[in-house]
Amino acid sequence: MNTNKIFVAAAVACLAPTFTSSIALAQGVGQRSDQDEIVVYGKRASQTAPGAKLARDILERVPGGIGFVESEVFLDDFAQSIGDALIFTPGVYADTSAQRENRISVRGSGLNATFERRGITVLRDGVPISRASGITEFQEIDPLTIDYIEVFKGANGLRYGAASLGGAINIVTPTGKTVDRPYNFRAEGGSFGTFRGSGHISGNGDKTDYYLGVTGLHSNGFRDHSDVRSIYSHGNFGYKFDSGIETRFYLTALSDNFQLSGAVSLEQALENPKAARTGNAETDQDRNLDIGRLSNKTVIPLEDFTLEFGAWYAFRNLDHAITPFVGVIAQQEHEVGGFFRAIGDVEVAALPVSWTFGGNIASSTNDAKRFQNVLGQRGDLTSRADQDSRNITLYAQLDTEIFEGFRAIVGGQYIDTVRDNDQSVTSDRFNPADAFDGRVTESQFNPRFGLLWDAGENAQVFFNVSRGFEPAGISDLTAGGAGNFAALEAQDAWTVEIGSRGQHEFLAWDVAFYRAWVEDEFIDIANPSFGGQVSETFNADDTIHQGVEVGVDIYIEPEFLTQAGLKATWRNIYTFNDFYFDENPSALIGSGLEGANFDGNDLAGVPKHVYITELRIEDEDKWYFGANLRWIPEGAFVDYANSIKVPSYALVGLTAGYDISENIKLFASAENLFDKNYISNVSTVADRRVERGDDFFTPGQGQAFFGGVTFNF
Repeated sequence: MNTNKIFVAAAVACLAPTFTSSIALAQGVGQRSDQDEIVVYGKRASQTAPGAKLARDILERVPGGIGFVESEVFLDDFAQSIGDALIFTPGVYADTSAQRENRISVRGSGLNATFERRGITVLRDGVPISRASGITEFQEIDPLTIDYIEVFKGANGLRYGAASLGGAINIVTPTGKTVDRPYNFRAEGGSFGTFRGSGHISGNGDKTDYYLGVTGLHSNGFRDHSDVRSIYSHGNFGYKFDSGIETRFYLTALSDNFQLSGAVSLEQALENPKAARTGNAETDQDRNLDIGRLSNKTVIPLEDFTLEFGAWYAFRNLDHAITPFVGVIAQQEHEVGGFFRAIGDVEVAALPVSWTFGGNIASSTNDAKRFQNVLGQRGDLTSRADQDSRNITLYAQLDTEIFEGFRAIVGGQYIDTVRDNDQSVTSDRFNPADAFDGRVTESQFNPRFGLLWDAGENAQVFFNVSRGFEPAGISDLTAGGAGNFAALEAQDAWTVEIGSRGQHEFLAWDVAFYRAWVEDEFIDIANPSFGGQVSETFNADDTIHQGVEVGVDIYIEPEFLTQAGLKATWRNIYTFNDFYFDENPSALIGSGLEGANFDGNDLAGVPKHVYITELRIEDEDKWYFGANLRWIPEGAFVDYANSIKVPSYALVGLTAGYDISENIKLFASAENLFDKNYISNVSTVADRRVERGDDFFTPGQGQAFFGGVTFNF
């Protein structure tokens, strides 16, 4: 039924002008073409910090949808989170559930996961920061310590061993070799009592280089009871031996603290969006996360191949006060891991073959406690569990040019996982502690095949088919530590993708069409007993994820602009999300829903159409001005019964900047310029018509203005 719609949309997309860059442009692998700057970065790159130019060259050999985002794209705005940084990437959907907290979904991954996100493997400089438990916390990432971001959609994440539906996101940090200036200081502020200060220092010698960035954020928030008090630091130190071996150490330390306004009714969200949910302030509901992470990456160039390996240790401390029913979630986690990656070239049957072989291993232990929430303070201990997780991943890929301009890629991934919950304390007087114990082990081999055709000097066409696999995270198995252990099956999928990227004259494009057949998809249902703020995860039966991802950059160069030394770029991003049940999901048919049939219904939580556009005019030597629009013409369903959608909305924003001198720059932005009331996030339910309560809607941020200054020396 929905299949015809997507093929029509795909045909329209392929006929439309599209967006990437001379395969050096998009937020596919192009859409940003500051070629001279990229070359400078490449010249200063090292083996542990390859730089943007080399990164693009590597990504152009991937036969599938890839995003590439340089920091210049989002630093013009007040980007608080990685979701803000990825807004111009086709196929990536990000909304806001709380200050500094995004729900990020790639091709429908982790559609409705709560604070701890799943479905995407996140790395920093090629080293995993997604937890061994299968969960990622995006608060760990400070946008102001990012050089560029690589987005590997779906099985294109095989480069880092990922095979989940959402793929992998690799966040690359500046180093002493890639920053423009050794000293940078930035101060900005604006609406809601917001102030953010940051700075970095760096150095580059013959054998050593270093980088250290620190950011502090303070904001009262748009809504009541939504204060943010956070500080982040990230640094790295690199050393090159005379033998050519390079090693780099990375250190992250952060304390991220924000209050929770909570979800409210639809009426309140649209009529009084600043108000917090009743009871949130009284019980001081908040989320406080401290993380320390030390990692290393070493590269050894050998005669026939290059070996890359490293290890990491991370400590995580969480203090998360939510509803009185759940209480205060307190966790302390220790994690260790290691990885290796070998890359080389050989000749087989007169064909040049590039090969990759790698693996990751990670293990964590989490002391997970819950206490009564007594006006925001810890009361009596209500539960305690030891949560152990382990992942072992091996992957390999062969890449050969069958004939000039036509490449074939074949590869695969094997993953073996363990999730273990050992309950030692419970306040449940009807069940002993061991009734909440559980252990899940999952393993699978996931193949991948792709073709890449250089259709012209600046155009590529790609095709791939792959199998995806995602075991449940420990948070899914235990309802975030607030519920009983649920032995969920792993999520499995087969995906087919076809697309193109390139540049021709004044157009740059990145287009992809995909269809995934998913089994046992993880779906989340907000439990009204938990106040709608904690979700339980279930396996659906068969579902379909299909979509079109289109990015188009149009370079406008009329004579009157060029004569004035100006240039204009019109950027367009369109994502079509068609996700639906291909079978009636038995897991959803519970009390009050007997006889319900959801077969063919859309999955809740993500809108079907997302369009983002920006027109930017700039004098490269002095100033820039941009106007942008985010349009959701049809809101997301709130429930899987498809009984209600959130209203559509359109948000208008402005950005501007002025270079006072070579070293001093001013910038400003306006968000939601016309103060539109809208819904930014929903807590999904099975059927809203039979649920108790209505607190499932998170209001979006109202009109806001921010401005700042940077000093570079």
